[in-house]
Amino acid sequence: MKKYYYITLVAIVATVCLQVSYINSLYNRYVDEKIIGIEDIVQKLSTRERIIRDALRVGVKPKERPRIMRKHISHMTQEEIDSLRRLPGGADTIDVIAAQKAGIGGTAGEIVDQLMQDLLLKSGFPLNLNTLDSLWRASDSIVRHPHQFFLYDKDTVMISSVGDLESHTPDYVSQLHPIGTKGLQYLQIKADIPMSHFLRHQLWTLALSACMMLLVLLCLFFQLTAIRRKEALLRKREMTINGTIHDLKSPLNSVITMMGWLKQTAPDKETKEMLETSKAGVRRLISNIEALLMTARMDRHQVVLNKSLIDVPEMAEGVKKELSCLYPGKPHTICIINELPAGLQVMADGMYIENVIRNLMENALKYSDAGVRIEVSLSIVNERLRVSVKDNGWGIAPCHQKKLFTQFYRVPRSEEQQQKGYGIGLAQSQYIINEHGGEIMVKSAEGEGSTFTFIIPCR
Repeated sequence: MKKYYYITLVAIVATVCLQVSYINSLYNRYVDEKIIGIEDIVQKLSTRERIIRDALRVGVKPKERPRIMRKHISHMTQEEIDSLRRLPGGADTIDVIAAQKAGIGGTAGEIVDQLMQDLLLKSGFPLNLNTLDSLWRASDSIVRHPHQFFLYDKDTVMISSVGDLESHTPDYVSQLHPIGTKGLQYLQIKADIPMSHFLRHQLWTLALSACMMLLVLLCLFFQLTAIRRKEALLRKREMTINGTIHDLKSPLNSVITMMGWLKQTAPDKETKEMLETSKAGVRRLISNIEALLMTARMDRHQVVLNKSLIDVPEMAEGVKKELSCLYPGKPHTICIINELPAGLQVMADGMYIENVIRNLMENALKYSDAGVRIEVSLSIVNERLRVSVKDNGWGIAPCHQKKLFTQFYRVPRSEEQQQKGYGIGLAQSQYIINEHGGEIMVKSAEGEGSTFTFIIPCR
């Protein structure tokens, strides 16, 4: 159950992180937009401030909206033409491309503006930060950000500053913008972009995002609660079913004992054979019950092994007789090849090891055509018991071999090859062998048969 808590916790953390990342990206985009807006408005206000100084220089009242007029020479009056001819011929010139590379201006208009700045500086009308700050505060196109204008000389030593910025680490610090083409003065602006402005600007977006995150968290909590209830219900059902299955073993063991007694007292051979067949069927049913119980407690409880000295060849012969009784209508040959030292007994849980041998031999018999030959080899390898069950049946394709020992997995077969089963026999066998400190493996090819081998310690 803990894994569901962990998964839910991870999902909640991931949801919160995604929301935080989304809000952070919105804020970063908002800041970028504001920075672009600040740069744009500073450029415009600098031009307006320069026009005010130029008007003061020539002694006229600055116009509210300065205009540039373009007129063809053929449309000019004689006075306008004469004024153009009286322009000084030795005026300063500037290379536009070189000025752009030097960062003086990006366009010809900006470069002309910088030339005008040179003229104003030369005439004793430097940049007035108070006028620039007043224009900033009077502008309706920007949000009122805490800001500070700085003016530097050619050695980047601050000359003056004006503004209401109190933060020592502002959100935005502009580059040094040259005033004129000579590099005599530089302008810089520092500004804060408060989160409160962003929150007011994105109020509905953030509210909707918070509602969606809350809805997701409620859904996760609801699912976790539903899973907990289902888990508790399934555990109760599992305990009831396991108890019922376990209780079936006692009467079945009594049936086996009764059949043994009836076999001894049976008057004829035919009756004894029928009782032996029935006894084998009951043993198989007990084996299936044990497999179900083991499958139910896998991954939660360790199997308690009741180890004792067992005679593996005798056990294999007993399984062979049981299978002959269970499959009388299917021609087959089971050959037991005993290479064990005479009288060797292995320390293991007899019931579980017998179940493994029965599973492997019965699978070899079930998943094959009539006339199948099964070889059960018993040997010692590096002081460990090696049991190998080989058949010439249908075989298993490589793509299915990795899943063979998975609970409830069954190899896909055609309709003609379908057999009854639950997909728990091999999973149970692997579990038993692992608990004995051994290993189980398979070697198979489709259409050529299979060989299942398990190895366990002898002691």
